[in-house]
Amino acid sequence: MGVDFRYRRLGYLALNVSDIEKSAAFATNVFGMDAAGEGADGARFFRIGPQHHDVMLIPAEKPGFVRSSWELETEEDLDRALAHYQRIGLAPQLIPQEEAAMLGLERAFRIVEPKLNTVWEYYARMSYTVAPRQNRLTNFQGGKHYGLVIPDCKAVTDYMVENMGFLVSDYLEGWRASLLRAFPNPNHHSFAPLQFPAPRPTFHHLAFMVDEIDDIGKLFNRIKRYDVQIQFGIGRHPTSGSIHLYIYDPDYFVWEYTLGMEQFPETGAREPRRMSADPANFDLWDAVPDTQHAAKFPGLVTG
Repeated sequence: MGVDFRYRRLGYLALNVSDIEKSAAFATNVFGMDAAGEGADGARFFRIGPQHHDVMLIPAEKPGFVRSSWELETEEDLDRALAHYQRIGLAPQLIPQEEAAMLGLERAFRIVEPKLNTVWEYYARMSYTVAPRQNRLTNFQGGKHYGLVIPDCKAVTDYMVENMGFLVSDYLEGWRASLLRAFPNPNHHSFAPLQFPAPRPTFHHLAFMVDEIDDIGKLFNRIKRYDVQIQFGIGRHPTSGSIHLYIYDPDYFVWEYTLGMEQFPETGAREPRRMSADPANFDLWDAVPDTQHAAKFPGLVTG
């Protein structure tokens, strides 16, 4: 891990959606987020805590992944990250102040990582709001992660470990998937590259940690009222130990509630495990992911 900056957390994800009203209703009425205002070009913000936003949904002709945004521990870490990416030739671009202000950020920059050509945004300060959340459907813990379906998990994993400050927590036999944590964030993983047959890299899921099993149980029953389909679960991952429930949104993005993720100490953490790829070992509660709708997963948007 050849970097000198430290992550605090995955800050937010930006997604293009085909019907902003349907997606906004899903985020609030089904998933339990608070609407948190609008941005440029009709974008909508949603939050689970005091931060300005945790998800940014952008109206577009086609749905897809736009970027991930990462909060570093200090402004000094932001400076070190900027210098690091300049040194390794990724040409980081500072975000104009007007756009940063719209995003609730003090200052930030973006890079395009070379393995998947996905956009990564970095900042150290996002606006907090003292107004309490109004949506009480779910008690969110605050942590989150996301996953992409990609053609070469090992190459992406190696690059992120060597150049982007991530550590491997676990991986699947044959490097069919890896679970990466943004050091020194203690969560078992913040990013999951998943190697499945696909003609191009594809967005897979975004996940939010909840406080208690009741949150997952209530979501399980709530989705029936909204005719929302399950992608995976209720189950329990053999890697992180998390109880999970994955569901589809109107664009077939997959959203997850997750509870009980393994926590890693900053020093003395266990070695990554090589996990069995036998389908019998895929879930501790014998849950089986849906494959019927896999072809509908939104494509990866870059740039």
